[in-house]
Amino acid sequence: MDSESDISRTARGDHLAFGRIVAAHQSPLFAYLGRMGLDRATAEDIAQEALLRVWRNAGQFNPRLARLTTWILTIARNLALTHLARPRPGQTVSDDALAELPSGDAAADEGMMARERLARLRAALTQLPAADRLLLAASYTSDLSLADIARIEGCTQGAAKVRLHRARARLRTLMETDDV
Repeated sequence: MDSESDISRTARGDHLAFGRIVAAHQSPLFAYLGRMGLDRATAEDIAQEALLRVWRNAGQFNPRLARLTTWILTIARNLALTHLARPRPGQTVSDDALAELPSGDAAADEGMMARERLARLRAALTQLPAADRLLLAASYTSDLSLADIARIEGCTQGAAKVRLHRARARLRTLMETDDV
């Protein structure tokens, strides 16, 4: 079954078709949310809400406007933006979301350096605006093209490319300062 027929069947209430959509898109959705630096529980909540909205709004999907993955990630992006806009004292970016540390086989100093880089990255990401974090997360989701990222962000490809370049530059600057 292809995504287009599954979403059409989902719109008619077919639970099996929706299950195939969930199975096919759950991993990219969790990867996208994780790369935003959301903790696992928050990412799961947002993913669940995004998939519920896919179920409820399946009849509104238009394959001429975007791929199904792009549509689902756009829903997740909007939910994540709403979540990230709420002020939270002591908000940090999850270690799980960014990278796994080296295993016990690595030399102790390499492990310490990796933890330090991870801590700096976490601190730098926390200082970025939510829109930059979302854009960076989208750019590191493996199957998304620049055109897909532009659709998710609601802008042209040129604008997405410029915004992505600027977000990476801001992150690089934050990583190079001693303030993080």
